[in-house]
Amino acid sequence: MFVQCPNCLKRYRLNESQATLLRIRCRSCSTEFLVSPSVQSRHVLAGSQEGATAIVADIQRDFRNVLVDLLHRLGLHLIVTEDGLTALEDVRALKPRLLLVNPYLPGLMGTELVTRIRAEVTAPPTIILLGAIHSSKRYRRLPNSLYGADDYMDEGGTDDAIIRKIEYHLQIPHTITPQLSGADEEALRLARCVFADLLVYDPQRMAQVKSPDDFFRLFKEEAAEGKRYIETRKRGASGLLQEVVASYLRGA
Repeated sequence: MFVQCPNCLKRYRLNESQATLLRIRCRSCSTEFLVSPSVQSRHVLAGSQEGATAIVADIQRDFRNVLVDLLHRLGLHLIVTEDGLTALEDVRALKPRLLLVNPYLPGLMGTELVTRIRAEVTAPPTIILLGAIHSSKRYRRLPNSLYGADDYMDEGGTDDAIIRKIEYHLQIPHTITPQLSGADEEALRLARCVFADLLVYDPQRMAQVKSPDDFFRLFKEEAAEGKRYIETRKRGASGLLQEVVASYLRGA
């Protein structure tokens, strides 16, 4: 499979037999990011009985994992796709209410995906274009064109702002507050990124998790690597992973 650096979009080929959580340092820009190698182009996460269907079409990166975690907490049925062609097939077949799409998807560019959906699908979903690259040092602004999408979401936004935007488009009441007491937002996002990545790529094993102890037993190697990754980004924040797991289980 191929993965892309979330900062400079350089692509790397990974051995498909590697199925654990890996930390990669980009040879081009030195950014470190986590990946879970998978041969699947589609990952399904069941939501609540009344939950709408949403498709997240994005490369594997921290921001996508934040979105997956927040959307899952809203009870949505989630389809996470790794490329544009798979996303197009799913929109045609599943008729989701919401599509979040990266404009730089492999297989079929996200901008072309939006154009084809508008031309081919009778009742298209609400489409939100996702910011492709974020750097805290760059000036953020809305794109000059949404390429036919209904809205735009940049990863510089807060978790609460993301939730409220999704709730607005799906016309559902504000129901959750993403904050955990005593945690700054950057540290919390890192912990949620690690957890959501495992939620996407191994939902069968995740279904066996009934307590934080179960999680750290069943995902022993992945959790250890995730904690190391969090520490490289935010020293002293790795303990938040247990709090994130406990919070997820309370809402499951």
